[in-house]
This record gives sequence, structure tokens and C-alpha cells, in this order.
Amino acid sequence: MHECRLEVPTYNANLFPKEVESDRMPEFGPPDLPVLIHQADGVRIVLGSHDLDDLSKPDIQIERQPNGWVIFLHPVGGSDPSGYVYFHDDGRMFMLPENGLGPTPRIEVLKSNDGVPGFSSPL
Repeated sequence: MHECRLEVPTYNANLFPKEVESDRMPEFGPPDLPVLIHQADGVRIVLGSHDLDDLSKPDIQIERQPNGWVIFLHPVGGSDPSGYVYFHDDGRMFMLPENGLGPTPRIEVLKSNDGVPGFSSPL
């Protein structure tokens, strides 16, 4: 099986826009977090770990299907998907939420102008 281990920097401009604009902070910088890309009946990407078996980290699975691609969203590693993103070869795209099975939380759909809770503010 092929795999690729990366260290991905954090995007700072949402939380620190003034500091990034004035060059007091880089747009992308520490902390760098591990990401593992692994061949697995498509591609599995483990976010936040280089350990394929670390089920405490979220992952996504990307599969090729006859007319496009499907991305399986696993916010709880090793659990059922919370939803799917479909990319047709002709450019159409669909998102299909799952019902929130087991420990997997449901996808919360936001309006286009809504902020993502806890994403652009300090924890």
C-alpha cells in the first residue's frame, strides 16, 4: 500500500486578520499537524495523525465511481460517515447528509453568510 505523510500548517488569516495583513504573522504557520494519505479502495486521508489506526482522529475516504467521485466524511474516526460529497465528471456537485448513526454527529448545514461556530475564534 502506498502512503504519504505530510505536515500541514494552520491557516491564520481568519483568526488573526490584522496580524497577517501587517506581516506580523504568516498567513499559514504553526502549529503544523500531521496528515496521512493512504491507498485504501480509493484514498483515505487521516487528519491529525500519521497513524492509520488512530481512530480518535477524523478521516475522509475518496472513491472513484463510474461517473465521478464520492467523498465519505468521517468526523469520528472509524465510525459511520456523517455524509457524502459527490463530484460528477460533468462538474455537478451534491452533498448528502447521513442520519447521525452511532457516535457520528449529524452535519449541520449553515446559511451562506453564517460563521462556522468555533472555527474563526479562539477556543
